[in-house]
Amino acid sequence: MHERVHPHHLRDQSFPVELLADMAEEAEKALATDGYLHNGKWNAAVGEAANRFAGQVDLAAVVARSTGLEVDQPHNGVYIAYLEEGQFLDFHLDEFGFGEANLILCLKHDRLTAASAVSCTVFINADGYLECDLAPGDCVVFDGALTPHGRTPLGAGERVILASFGFHARDQAPRTVTQLPPVPC
Repeated sequence: MHERVHPHHLRDQSFPVELLADMAEEAEKALATDGYLHNGKWNAAVGEAANRFAGQVDLAAVVARSTGLEVDQPHNGVYIAYLEEGQFLDFHLDEFGFGEANLILCLKHDRLTAASAVSCTVFINADGYLECDLAPGDCVVFDGALTPHGRTPLGAGERVILASFGFHARDQAPRTVTQLPPVPC
């Protein structure tokens, strides 16, 4: 009931290629100069290229089409990177302030063609695990505050760079932890 956005892997989005390339370049630079380790992954602040992308692409419409939830344009964002073999992200929940919907957009996923397995974004839902192998330009929409999510370990020669955007729903006040049901005993 409280999780209004279930994970949706979106392929073949018609995002402008030049805007994605600009964001990937900006992310690489930001991660190299101002990146910081957080929960086992590299993070960096988004900049002008991500703001231009969010200003020219109706990301709120992408979220609404895939989930039925009407949201405002993203109110925040962060670059995320996994750059070393074995690097992963354990299952976790995001802070409520990030939004009722999250959109993770793959900017880069380098991998060896002979690799038997690749790292993917993974969710825990009522049916078990949902793994999303995101290619550049693919995205996944989900509720990061209520859906446990993480990343499986990177293989040899693998690198992943993502942009994560947070959205607030139009039809409700920002939710708080006090609105949730009690934790089951």
